[in-house]
Amino acid sequence: MARGHVTDERPTDDSVRGLGRSSLINLIGFGVFGLANFLLLAVMTRRLGTSGAGALLEAIAVFSILARTAMLGADIALVRFTSRFIARERRGEMRTLYGVALAPVLAVGTLAGLAMFALAEPLGRALADGVAREHLITHLRVMAPFVPVATVYQVVEGGSRGFGTMLPSVVVERIGRSITLPGLMLAAIAWGAGATGIALAWAGPYAVALIPMGLWVVALVRRAEGAVGRAAPAAIPTRELARRVWRFSLPRAFAGMFAFLISWIDALMLGAMKGASAVGVYSAATRWLIAGNFAGTAVTQAFAPRVSRALAIHGSTAGRRLFQDATALLVLVAWPAYLTAIVFAPLLLSAFGDDFVVGAHVIAIVGAGFLVASSAGPIDMLLLMAGRSSLSLVNAAVALAVNFVANLVLIPPFGIEGAAWAWAASLVVSNALPVFQMWRSHGIQPYGPRTRRALLIVSTGGLALLAARSLLGASVAGLTLGLLLAAGVVAVGIRVTPDRLGVGELLGRSSRW
Repeated sequence: MARGHVTDERPTDDSVRGLGRSSLINLIGFGVFGLANFLLLAVMTRRLGTSGAGALLEAIAVFSILARTAMLGADIALVRFTSRFIARERRGEMRTLYGVALAPVLAVGTLAGLAMFALAEPLGRALADGVAREHLITHLRVMAPFVPVATVYQVVEGGSRGFGTMLPSVVVERIGRSITLPGLMLAAIAWGAGATGIALAWAGPYAVALIPMGLWVVALVRRAEGAVGRAAPAAIPTRELARRVWRFSLPRAFAGMFAFLISWIDALMLGAMKGASAVGVYSAATRWLIAGNFAGTAVTQAFAPRVSRALAIHGSTAGRRLFQDATALLVLVAWPAYLTAIVFAPLLLSAFGDDFVVGAHVIAIVGAGFLVASSAGPIDMLLLMAGRSSLSLVNAAVALAVNFVANLVLIPPFGIEGAAWAWAASLVVSNALPVFQMWRSHGIQPYGPRTRRALLIVSTGGLALLAARSLLGASVAGLTLGLLLAAGVVAVGIRVTPDRLGVGELLGRSSRW
């Protein structure tokens, strides 16, 4: 097995501490983002009902798939190349890097928006019926002009993380844009703005958020250029830089599209086979798992630029240490959210209305898939930062094929539960493949001592949640008791672990906490 050689691992300590601090900042942002998304979904489900919410969620699915596809993987490319340029003192090439990344993205995003507008009616006929169909068609047409805006915005937002800071993402995206959505949606519904106003309330904030995000990234680029040293290497010709960027990005473009399709294709297939109401229930159920996803994404986004620099400068041994620490941290922050949602699913779904409680089994099935997937850590990001974007593409294609076939087979007889099993299966596949590949190529696997201890500690906390539900039922009192017991179990478990799972190190503090 090919293994990198490391001459000095000490710089990795700073990477570990930076990972912890950035993850913490990102977790705060995702906490606000998650609360805002919950409020948005509550407004949609309470005010629009299962059918109306389903039509809007289907439109959001189409919009999101097109915008994500049009990004062409440029967001991940910017993270990788920006972090490596900084590590290798190529700071003077940032402006060129952003130019070669954004121009194709804007062009493809514009074409995607035009296609969405032109195909709104046939898509509406295929995905919905009755009143929901007319609403869906209107949503699609109104949202279409914002596809290129959202595409550029998300690439710029992703690229900002390559500078080693989470602040633009947290301030503008996680807090700024997200907290405006529930209020705008509620106002549009209350004022009787109809399907047009509702679609504008959801898509419009992308255009507003692009301004501060763009200005922030321009400032980061200028600061990087201002720090160019006299010994900086010769600039890479623009054509050669574009070739390198897009050789990395294009496989990621398809991989990202496939991964995003897995997140949304079940809703579209449910709509086509079972109607908009099924989409509303299914989407509401799976949104309760977003808290765990947000926690995992917070760690993954902080991990990406640091492991890219670690692999570039110090090799596989440094990357292995950072990856296993990130995996332990991801388990600590994501598993409690998944376990809570699984154990108290009926109570959580009742927040959206009695019609949504039937989705409790969906949370249990998909949640189990996320537990398995998150135990592998930010494995796909590690694969990408190691330069293996072609393998990431293959993995995503296999997972999408599993998801599509399983949905096709399982939705007709089992409805929303069939879609849940399809998603869970694809989650397991999409994480098992890169675990095997990174172990074979770099000798890196996620299950180090800290990860194993984290899994044991948080699983014990899950038993405390089950005990509370058995005692008090799926009630507010049961949830409160369960959270208190689980938090105590996890805190004590970390405290008695010999190295405290590196929590003090991750936060840049003494381990005596």
